[in-house]
Amino acid sequence: MNTPFLTIINTRARACLSVGLVLLSQMMISCFGESAGRHSGSQPIPPDTAAMLRMEGIWVDAETGSVILMIRGDSIFYPDTTNIPAAFSIVGDSLITSVGGNHTSYLIVEQGDYNFSYEALTGEVIHMQKSDEVEDSLEFSRRSYAPILMGSFVRRDTVVYTPDSERLHLYIDVNPTKKKVYRTTYTDEGMSVSNVYYDNIIHISVYSGKRRVFSRDISKTAFEELIPSTFLDEAILSNMSFGRVDNSGCHFNATVCNPEGASCYVVDILVSNQGDCSFNVLEY
Repeated sequence: MNTPFLTIINTRARACLSVGLVLLSQMMISCFGESAGRHSGSQPIPPDTAAMLRMEGIWVDAETGSVILMIRGDSIFYPDTTNIPAAFSIVGDSLITSVGGNHTSYLIVEQGDYNFSYEALTGEVIHMQKSDEVEDSLEFSRRSYAPILMGSFVRRDTVVYTPDSERLHLYIDVNPTKKKVYRTTYTDEGMSVSNVYYDNIIHISVYSGKRRVFSRDISKTAFEELIPSTFLDEAILSNMSFGRVDNSGCHFNATVCNPEGASCYVVDILVSNQGDCSFNVLEY
């Protein structure tokens, strides 16, 4: 039933597994107290390296045959190219995944050489079988797991007039960064996976002739007091646009969205005539 693709574990994979286990076990110590590890005692339980090595290969849904994941060394790879690989460990009766500083534990219901069952986050028991189909390996060939770039450099400039007929020149620069934002989603099999995106930083300037009234780089952290951290941590600063000018000053609209754009906060940035700056949530 085995093929060379599934059964041969090379020296490099074993070396990566050994190094990864040392790091992963250190990260997992805090996760395996009385509640997470389902075990008592003061000594942390070491990863079960033998059980992990038995997991090497491609696993499919036992009922549908659809590819769920591939395990190589101490990493889990997913067929969806937007899901980044996760570190994993088997400790006691739990399978642990770790990515972006987040750890998730799944109760192992059954494990054999060619079968594995775990309890999903939904409570459903998922049954997997190790694949011996070469075609399934194509799901993971020539894959790139680079962070998803959610924008490109954009410069906007606008000329406006105040109610007092003062001419103002406004500049908006959207700059992609290398700052990573991790967002957790879930597979059909109830396993948490993470996508990683690059955030933006946006520069805004206001000039009156040659006089600089205001100039500042804006990142999403500027809105920490306005937007709940549960949303902000997995969101990106996606856009900035000019809103209006009135007696209070110039208004810019910053859009902070989850990377898929399904929900957003719109924040009004008011630059006063004196060059002060204040924030106010317009809508969610």
